[in-house]
Amino acid sequence: MRFFMRNLVLIIAVLFATPLLAQEPKTLYWTDLLPEGEFEILEQLYAEQSSPTFGHNPDDSPLNSNSNQVGTFNVVEELNGKLVRIPGFVLPFEYSNAGKISEFLLVPYFGACIHTPPPPPNQMVYVTAESPMDLGSQWQPIWAIGVLQTQSNYNDLGNAAYTLKIQKWEVYDE
Repeated sequence: MRFFMRNLVLIIAVLFATPLLAQEPKTLYWTDLLPEGEFEILEQLYAEQSSPTFGHNPDDSPLNSNSNQVGTFNVVEELNGKLVRIPGFVLPFEYSNAGKISEFLLVPYFGACIHTPPPPPNQMVYVTAESPMDLGSQWQPIWAIGVLQTQSNYNDLGNAAYTLKIQKWEVYDE
């Protein structure tokens, strides 16, 4: 009887766990991170920034705490807690001696945050890994796969409106 019960518990556990393990990540692209109406807000913020009177009144500044970064922390709440797959370029905070990283910004285009103002916060994803990962060439775009959170991160490179706990990555091949 004990053998039967133990096997029954194991079978039930496998049946209930299988859908979670087999869950396919939802493929996202950068525009999927923008809530409805965000394009219009960005147009307005960039227009205000290019105005000759911009910066004279600190109360009307559309900039967040990162002085060159324009945009909002508005997010798509339906994405919170979802297993996703999103392409982008890696901007590491630091490398280990072995060339591995455990936290980085995922950005939509090459060179973001380095020589230009950072993308809007809701167009950047702060990524963390449980253990340092070797992501190959720093110049190679990747698919980051993990659980997305609508949790902000503030840092010197560019503030992010989303956080991703990465589970694995793949070379971007499209």
